[in-house]
Amino acid sequence: CWSVYDERVRATAFISIPLHNMIVLIFSCLVWLVEGAIVAPPWADPDQNPCASQPGGWQLILWPGDGKCYKIFHQGPPCPASMELTPGANRTAECRCPPGSAQLTPDSLCYKLYSTEPCQLGEYFAPTQGVSGERWGVCRHVPSCPQPEELFHPHSSRCYLPYTQGPCPRGQLLAPTAPTSPVAQCRCDDNGRLGRYYWPPSATCHPHFTSGPCPERGQLFLPEGKCGCHPGLQQYHNSSGLCYQIGTVGPCPAGHHFTLPEHFDQDTALNEPVHAECRCKTGHIHWHQDGNCYRPYTRGPCPQGQMFSINIQEGNQTASCEPLPCPPGRLYFPGGKGCHRVGSQGPCPPGQVVLFQESVRTSVEGISYQGMCGCATQVHDGRSFYPTLRSDERTKQGGRCESNSRRDDNTVDLPAEGRGFPSPHVSDRCSTKRGYVTWEDGSCQRLYSRGACSAGQWVVPDSSKGRRQGRGGSQGPVMGKCECLPSFTPSVEPTTGQLTCQPPSVRLARYLNTRTEY
Repeated sequence: CWSVYDERVRATAFISIPLHNMIVLIFSCLVWLVEGAIVAPPWADPDQNPCASQPGGWQLILWPGDGKCYKIFHQGPPCPASMELTPGANRTAECRCPPGSAQLTPDSLCYKLYSTEPCQLGEYFAPTQGVSGERWGVCRHVPSCPQPEELFHPHSSRCYLPYTQGPCPRGQLLAPTAPTSPVAQCRCDDNGRLGRYYWPPSATCHPHFTSGPCPERGQLFLPEGKCGCHPGLQQYHNSSGLCYQIGTVGPCPAGHHFTLPEHFDQDTALNEPVHAECRCKTGHIHWHQDGNCYRPYTRGPCPQGQMFSINIQEGNQTASCEPLPCPPGRLYFPGGKGCHRVGSQGPCPPGQVVLFQESVRTSVEGISYQGMCGCATQVHDGRSFYPTLRSDERTKQGGRCESNSRRDDNTVDLPAEGRGFPSPHVSDRCSTKRGYVTWEDGSCQRLYSRGACSAGQWVVPDSSKGRRQGRGGSQGPVMGKCECLPSFTPSVEPTTGQLTCQPPSVRLARYLNTRTEY
């Protein structure tokens, strides 16, 4: 493609070419370079789609209703205004809801999922299981929140205080969809109450008393709509003279957070300001040797093969480094309850099993060697052989779990020796085959082939799981998972949560349809 330019004039030619034409030229060259790598979509075949023979026909598809050609992914005629024209499974055009939306009976129009538009006050539009290839939704009642001032966020199925960050992206806040609506959505504008949190320079919204849009460290976004810091704020740090958001790390050392004093009196604070200070996080213990705080029963500041332990004698609490009390695969229960394998009943009440502590952030605090009791659910992850045991929130009062006869709830019956480690025959089966990995069902799959994956995916090593230690100290098998092919775009179906991979031609067509023609 670049051979049309002589080496001696190539630089001056680029300078004289207008930016608009340069973009078109570069895009054409990129298409030429990857022409052999991109498989033409089915609708680009003139034998199957007569519109493909027209200029730019790979973006066109025939509509059987009137025999005319229309752009794929075009929203509107010949489809209803809320639908887009897409190639169907039988290689003919059909009308479908755009991604992130679903149809609602009885009008069969498409509405944005998790919105309140088609529903009555106190309801939200949620996905439901429909016919294969179709996306349908239904209006559901908004559940009650624990606090009367909280709002329900449908997409995360959780309650949050209004005008807080919640699950929203930076620059947006949770706000009610209507003045009296109990449903929250992520948005930002300069009208109404939300306008109090608006930052005009970037047209974004931020909670007060956070760093928000402030460019300088140690300043907070104040209700006056400006960034600042002064000793009259609770967020003021005496030693540095800067302000930090309460509940964050702030200026504190590892394992601490910046918070108000434990015995904070609101009435006293009216007369003289009470400033936040650095304190150990909940569940952490101060280590005098380095001044940091660590979670007990993790490695903490201890050397390899030891854990950070606490000892209580005569009401006094001390911390020390102790040798690991349990072999691999077992978790420690303090108070003389011993070590127990994950998934076994151990010292737990009937119906509960030994689980990892989910409250521990292993990337920050390290692995916890302490176990917990709870109802177990097996999270089915098609990308890995190893089942993941999680704490089930359905634990009944009195410590009882729901019946594990409901298999659709993913409640597991675990043998006494537990699960989570592959058996020896799984390791031996694929270890002698070069270029193969072990699959979730114990079969051997060839690397970088389609294998057991869906269209647009191939088999790759599951590096996130690593190689588990098998029985007897031997290394476990190298596991495999499905991953989108290079240049394919991963997409998650909102109604089923299933991963699909879109080819470059589809992604390119969607992009071009958002641009105006030259």
